[in-house]
Amino acid sequence: MSVTLTNLRTQVYDLLREEQNSNAYPYTLVDQMINIAQQEICTGQVVNPINKQSIKKGRLPFLESDKFYTNIQNTTLASSCTIWDTTLTVADTSNFPSTWTLFLNWEIITYTAKTSTTFTCSAVKFAHQSWINVSILFTLPTDYASSIQVVYNYSHKLEQKNYDSIFESMNDLKDNNYIRDINTNLNLIYTNPFYSIINWTYLAIFNLNKTWDSIHLRYEKLPNELTNTNDTAIIDNDIYAKTTITYLTAWEMLFNRWEEDRWWQLINFWLWKLESMYTYYNNRTYENISWVAYKTAKQRNYNF
Repeated sequence: MSVTLTNLRTQVYDLLREEQNSNAYPYTLVDQMINIAQQEICTGQVVNPINKQSIKKGRLPFLESDKFYTNIQNTTLASSCTIWDTTLTVADTSNFPSTWTLFLNWEIITYTAKTSTTFTCSAVKFAHQSWINVSILFTLPTDYASSIQVVYNYSHKLEQKNYDSIFESMNDLKDNNYIRDINTNLNLIYTNPFYSIINWTYLAIFNLNKTWDSIHLRYEKLPNELTNTNDTAIIDNDIYAKTTITYLTAWEMLFNRWEEDRWWQLINFWLWKLESMYTYYNNRTYENISWVAYKTAKQRNYNF
């Protein structure tokens, strides 16, 4: 049996010792606090108020999901572009969709049409020199919270890098890190591939020049907002859903009305149940076909 918003409301009001949907504690307020508590617990944004230390979140398998993409070979600028240009001239667009979003030297550019060698795009904000790499951006799922892993072609787990690390890595790509393809006149980068999350909206893959290979993104989902009375908590264990979400909600509300005695009682119980839940889920075996395939193939010598 799943725990519904009605179940969570009832327990919160019982802990507060308040009448349901009263003027002081309407459903709108309690529902908002319940959703905040659920999100903090699921994303690990929980701080122990006693010692101000973050509580380490174990793996929560009920949050895990998968998204698959087809890799598209990068292209390069065939001629320089200047600020406000609305056309990009590139080496080749054959592998690109008719409309999409590009990543060009740290700038996100959306194009609405293409020819064999041009993209009709939104106004460029910066000037870019020719032979700059033009990459495609993959759209993250709308419920994306954080990435667990990215596996390329079922054989290579990609390393995640943030902006500073990407900048350093790309600066390291000197002339001796490129091989010019005499057939397509494209720069082929043979350093190890890596990925980054751009603006919490896009997945960017760097240093991949193969086409039609699979990209598997495993990620943690954001919990759905509970708005209807029969909406269910994303925590799939009823006991943990009732003892973590509701106690955190009630504790926050009691703290704000300065009921210190009851606040301490609730927070100690909640901390114990929360740590117990994180440990419980982190000790469970949760694998899928992609992960097994990666483990069996990761020792192969794969050339990018």
